[in-house]
Amino acid sequence: MTVRRFTAFFAVVASIVLSGVAGGQEPGPGPVDVIEVSGVVDDRIVDFVLDAVNGSDAQLVILQIDSPGAVTRRIDELLRLVASPPVPVAAYVGPAPARAYGGVAQLVAAAPIRAAAPQAKVGFLLPTVSGEDEPLPAAPSDRFGAVPRRLLVERRSVEGPIPGLVDIVTPSIGQLIVLLDGTTVVAPEPVELRTAVLVENEDGSVRPEPAVVVRFDEPGLLTRTLRIAARPEAAMFFLVAGLALAAFEFYAAGVGVMAAVSVLSLVLSAYGLATLPVRWWAVALVVAGVGLYAADFQRNDLGLRSLAGTAGLVVGGLWFTSAEPHFAPVWWTVLAITLGAGLFFGIGMTAVVRARFSTRMIGREHLIGRTGIAQHAFSPDGVVDLDGAQWRARSTRAADITPGDVVEVVGVDGVILQVDPVRE
Repeated sequence: MTVRRFTAFFAVVASIVLSGVAGGQEPGPGPVDVIEVSGVVDDRIVDFVLDAVNGSDAQLVILQIDSPGAVTRRIDELLRLVASPPVPVAAYVGPAPARAYGGVAQLVAAAPIRAAAPQAKVGFLLPTVSGEDEPLPAAPSDRFGAVPRRLLVERRSVEGPIPGLVDIVTPSIGQLIVLLDGTTVVAPEPVELRTAVLVENEDGSVRPEPAVVVRFDEPGLLTRTLRIAARPEAAMFFLVAGLALAAFEFYAAGVGVMAAVSVLSLVLSAYGLATLPVRWWAVALVVAGVGLYAADFQRNDLGLRSLAGTAGLVVGGLWFTSAEPHFAPVWWTVLAITLGAGLFFGIGMTAVVRARFSTRMIGREHLIGRTGIAQHAFSPDGVVDLDGAQWRARSTRAADITPGDVVEVVGVDGVILQVDPVRE
């Protein structure tokens, strides 16, 4: 019992001594939060940045920016927050070749500390929201301070400070943190940043090094996954892929894997379509293009419909969004997607379907001369039931084949049966 009391007494005394020593030490500098702002700024990114800045306990928050623009009017919420932040905020466009256009460039201009990497791209301050018409303000200087007027509608590479837009030019976040040591920022009260210490080299010289914990923050996994399609060419790719894989699943009669991938692709494409300023007539052209490819595949003859489908994909892809000058579909990506769709329907799907339905168990070489029952009216294509198996078929002549008619197989073209009606 005595030993227990002595142990407890010693623990209390030790904690008092240690707390006194800790209380006599000067607290170290607070951490620095680096918040990633990449890709187009949509509602999810706005919510992420708002929560990260408002919930930060750091002495400094750095917005690391690489964005072609904003696609939501809620960019105004970020502009107001950055202009009057609860903690010191710096906007950094980098590392090169990062860019900041439109409302995101305005975000940089509104920040208390404005920095960029050499060769980063800034400009195109108008329109604020990509894809929306916004006339030049009557007095740009009232809105953007000293920003050169030409940067409202043009862009430039950062080679040095830009009035009203970039004050500090440095290649990395680490060097920016060192440069900000001793800077006083009003947010909302004046705060002197303590971010670096001097370290002595072996030769007696000194060099500054970061003296803070740097915490990096990025959007959650769901947000990052959905935003894969938040680019014009990505939204188009997932749309074409989803429709093409749905057609594959329908014709190849698989186990459902392609159907699941198709659904995932269409969900990602739907997010992109809902986020980006798309031209819906262009989206319709892309959908029609895939439909024309599928129609020609149904007939086992890639011809004029496929050519029209190719034209629809190219035209629809190049005019997929109305987000110029901030960002637009990349022409070579559109051509690559179109080429991929043509090869998929012309070679890939044909080979897989033929391999699936051309095994010895089916015995396709013995089908000629056999009879089956028409399941649909032929025009000139239809479906025939042959010994309990469903086959795509085509009438070889202008014959009025209706459901229930008996037909005879007179030829086989790939996986398409050529049939004639059996007349009594």
